[in-house]
Formats: sequence, structure tokens, C-alpha cells
Amino acid sequence: MTFTTPSVDQGSAASCGDEAEAEIALATPDLTHALVGLGRFGSTHARKLASLPGFRLSAVVDSSPAARPVADLAALPLLSGIDELPPGIESATVATSDGTHAEVAMALMRRGCHVLVEKPLCIDRRDGVQMLRMAQQCGVVLSTGHIERFNPAFDAAALSWIRRAALRHRDSAHPFLRFRRFSCREARAADSVLDLMVHDLDLLAWLCAIPADAQLQVISRRIDVRSARVRVRLGGLVAELESGYDSMPPAARLQVCNGGRQHVLDLRKPHRAMAGGDDALARQYRDFRHAVQGNGRRIASGADGLAAVIRASQVLHA
Repeated sequence: MTFTTPSVDQGSAASCGDEAEAEIALATPDLTHALVGLGRFGSTHARKLASLPGFRLSAVVDSSPAARPVADLAALPLLSGIDELPPGIESATVATSDGTHAEVAMALMRRGCHVLVEKPLCIDRRDGVQMLRMAQQCGVVLSTGHIERFNPAFDAAALSWIRRAALRHRDSAHPFLRFRRFSCREARAADSVLDLMVHDLDLLAWLCAIPADAQLQVISRRIDVRSARVRVRLGGLVAELESGYDSMPPAARLQVCNGGRQHVLDLRKPHRAMAGGDDALARQYRDFRHAVQGNGRRIASGADGLAAVIRASQVLHA
């Protein structure tokens, strides 16, 4: 199985060409889309999809007896199972609980749907391998919702200089990137690896153009009551990652060590909205649509999502 990762030019182009994208959107029909899972994240996806050009949200699926339609989307049918979906659904979002991602995504792919799965792609790497095989067998696109790739902090200029600096830093024993990500909710620190650190494991690979099949080496690791901390080597680069809970306010920061200089990016800092008032979720969906059309740029593939899960598992079990 061959894994690929976007080239520098593909990643750098993601913030450009708004006018061309608008022309393409007008020239191609909307994707008839379904959403599976109507929890907190699912409700956010539903509201975004309802007004997003290029998509026609046609159905919502949630098997929970407590599920209720989103207030301003009450006209949409709320179905209790995927088998109730009407014909003609072309694509779908999976925003169910993490442990059900694989089962739900594969059921959708068997129906011929292109699928965007909220991160993490899966819990077990064996499920992830089956998901990739199913996508290939069914001829559909499988993408992973690693939304931090669309953080405005990583515009074309930032992505370009990080990748240039990464080339100069390879094979150094000193950390090139330092990630720190904390949530305000209460949970076990170990749970933050697949919940929070997985974002940064994906960013480490994507920002530095490291292929999905590159092997991760865990140099050191410490998981205590409050946080999980790890030093890793990936693609010839050393990085440090820390994640945890019970932080007020929440925090997400990236420190880039470049030639003796320290550059800090606050990944939670509000940034000027891009053209049309886009946010990261809108841009992720736009690129998912591009991927369905065969020209995705930043969107994490299924292989990328599986790589992040495998690396997170290595951190947990090192």
C-alpha cells in the first residue's frame, strides 16, 4: 500500500486562487451530502454545511433516542440509521463517537459515498487499514478532518518558510518543532494523545512534507496526571509534543526553532478572516470537494489520518 503526502507547491497553493475556486464551484454541481452524528461537533458541521456553497445537506443521521434536529435545520430529515438514507447521496461526514468511525465510514463507502471522517480516523490501526482498502475497492475518496491544516496561521508564506527551514534542520539532534496543546475539559492526560496530540502529529508530518509511511521513533515519553509529553524523531526531524486537559484558557502553540531563532505561532489566536468570511471548517470542506474532484490540496487523506493514529498509538505504548 503506497502512502503519499502533498508536495510543497500543493500545500502552498491552498491559500491562493479564490477567484478560480469560485469559478469552479459555479461550473460543477453541488455535492448531495449527509451528516452522520449530531453531537456537539456534528451540530457545528450541520450549521456550516447548510449554508456552504458546493454542498447540499440533504439528511442527518443519528441513532441516539435523545437526538434532536438542529434548531435552524428542522426541515432536514433526522434519520435513525444509514440504511434510511435516500438514494443519490454522494458524500457524507462522519461525526459520531471515535470508536464508531470505522464502522460508519465503511457502511457509507459501500453505498458509494465519498467520506470525510472527523479525527481521529479510527482507534485501531487494523480498522484504518480496512477503511483504506474499502475506499480503494469502492472507488471513493476517504478524507480525515485534521482541521488544523486549515488554520490561518499556516498561510502560504508560513508553510513555505517552515518547509524550507525543515530541510536545513534535518538530521539535527535538537528539536525543530515544539507543540503544546491543552483543553479546558477534564479527562485523563493519556486520553489527550488521541484527542489533542493527534492534531500535532499530523501537523508535524504535513508541515515538514514527511510521507505517511515514515517511521516514528519515540525518543522519550512521560505521561502524568496533567499532561502527556513526548520527544520524537520523524523524517529526520526531532520534535517535542505536549498535550493535556484542565487548562484555562485552552491553549495551542507551535514553536519553530530556526537557525537559533525561536518563532512562536499561537494556533488559537484569532486571524483575519479570508475572502468571503471563510473559517477553517469551510476551507476544509472546500478542499474535500476538490479531493472528490481529484485535486485536493491540504485535506488529510485517509492514509494521512491512519498515519496520525498509528503514531499516536506509538506514543501511548512506547
